[in-house]
Amino acid sequence: MHRRFLVHALPLLILCCFLLLPQSASAQLQAGVHLGYGRTNHGQVLGEKNLTNTEWSSGVWADYRHEELLFAGFYQGSLGLKDFNSSRHLAHIGVSYRFLEEDMLQVYGGLGYQLVSTRFSTPEVNSGNRNTLTGHGFAGQVVVDIAVTDEFRTSATVIANPWAKWSHAIVGRTDTNIDSGHAFVYKLELYYDVTADFGAHLSIVGNTYQVPKFVRDNEEVGETKSSAVSINLGVTRHF
Repeated sequence: MHRRFLVHALPLLILCCFLLLPQSASAQLQAGVHLGYGRTNHGQVLGEKNLTNTEWSSGVWADYRHEELLFAGFYQGSLGLKDFNSSRHLAHIGVSYRFLEEDMLQVYGGLGYQLVSTRFSTPEVNSGNRNTLTGHGFAGQVVVDIAVTDEFRTSATVIANPWAKWSHAIVGRTDTNIDSGHAFVYKLELYYDVTADFGAHLSIVGNTYQVPKFVRDNEEVGETKSSAVSINLGVTRHF
């Protein structure tokens, strides 16, 4: 219960900070918070199949544009609602260079660092003990930004980490002898500026990852394949 409170209270706390910060004429820095609802599907989880759950999620994000560079970062935390006890965490920070600008279209490409974590407990896996899978590593990113009008723009982001380093933790033990697996994130976003300082933000955030099978105490532990998607609504602030 305490962890659930922290995951959802953090974006609300940051939102309060947005509201209290003084106004600025600069629009180079933009940040936002959101709440969302979605679903996660484990096609395989440590060799077991077909585990799904619905989730509430919350997140924060920020981006800063300086000439041809785009600095961006975000965090999203999700908590399972009913089918089994689960939580997910997704964080990324990166910098991209604008290599194409044509009329309303801007395209960026760059490099960042990504962290993915999944925690779950269900009777179908390891006798109901809590499992934690954590992956991290450098990731490539592409951002396509379209300014439809002065107030309305859309953005699509793809983040790819084909060689994520994974670890698995259970009952005080952590296994790191796992081959690299992939982790991908995509974001589709709509922004609408209500005023010069505040706006509305609608997004779809999805991620997929694969953790290869590994050996523990001379026994093989099956691979994990998972995907998740959420639809989110939030507010933005220009600084």
